[in-house]
Amino acid sequence: MTDTPTEPVKIDFRSDVTVELVKSAAADSDVLWAARVSTAGEQSLDELQKDPERSKGLINYLMRDRHGSPFEHNSMTFFISAPIFVFREFMRHRVGWSYNEESGRYRELQPVFYVPDTSRKLVQEGRPGKYVFVEGTQEQHELTGRAMEDSYRRAYETYQEMLAAGVA
Repeated sequence: MTDTPTEPVKIDFRSDVTVELVKSAAADSDVLWAARVSTAGEQSLDELQKDPERSKGLINYLMRDRHGSPFEHNSMTFFISAPIFVFREFMRHRVGWSYNEESGRYRELQPVFYVPDTSRKLVQEGRPGKYVFVEGTQEQHELTGRAMEDSYRRAYETYQEMLAAGVA
């Protein structure tokens, strides 16, 4: 038996985030009904839609003053492809929504990794709560790209090695 050389896996390094609406079951009337039920009781959809300007004003008020519960009567499903640190923030600030993610135990994950492009501000200046992000130097951008790409390549090679050994 001879070992057949394998072609190196093409690794995709990206600096963007994908957000696509997959499906929705959402209507302004659902939000309006949920918002008005506490003050007006049950109303027909015809009643809710009699005054479009008033309805628009109520929805703007709910958004502006962060009255979120009426918006929970809608449903939307998004496909999102983003770096893991973005998903960390999704989980940290999760309120009223759920998520699923692709599992590397049930299928082989594709090698797609985030590397910031030169438009990404790299350096944080100032103290917590009063900081700003600034551009960073060309050397910092080069170091960031090289370090991230090298670590991603090694991590994916190790992942492939474990899969080949039968590790779930």
